[in-house]
Amino acid sequence: MSAKHDLICKRLRDEGDKLLTLFEALTPDRWQTVIYTDGMKWSIKDVLAHQVSAERKLQFYGQDILNGGEGAPADFVVNEFNNAEVAGLSDRSVAELLADLRSVRQTTIDLARTIAEAEFARCGRHPVFGLISMEEMFKLIYRHNMLHARDIRKATGGTNHDTE
Repeated sequence: MSAKHDLICKRLRDEGDKLLTLFEALTPDRWQTVIYTDGMKWSIKDVLAHQVSAERKLQFYGQDILNGGEGAPADFVVNEFNNAEVAGLSDRSVAELLADLRSVRQTTIDLARTIAEAEFARCGRHPVFGLISMEEMFKLIYRHNMLHARDIRKATGGTNHDTE
């Protein structure tokens, strides 16, 4: 692997681990804390479901780009997708979603690890940010984790360990 592979895989692993640690430290009562209220109301559990579904979709679009496709369709409506996906995962338990997040992150790391160095420069459409390179796609995946982790910490008073 190249230095670029190493860095991207390390950041994906580190930020994924940090997010999992944040989720795993929450007490059961915290899972229903509302984080977002525009459109649907999203609890912390919903944000976990969103992390899983968004990363799966970005893997799909990344594979499409690597196979010569365009990535996300030009008419992709991110809020509709996110709300439908979160609603579709609502019956999954926190434990199942945490396992899903571990699995989806490992798949992303495996993809980043195995693509050719030149493929990091291949460009396609991201659902939110438009035309970007595969390198940027991977970076946005771990930055997406950081964004939602920050919002969860803010909503829970900046702490991961609550006492009852």
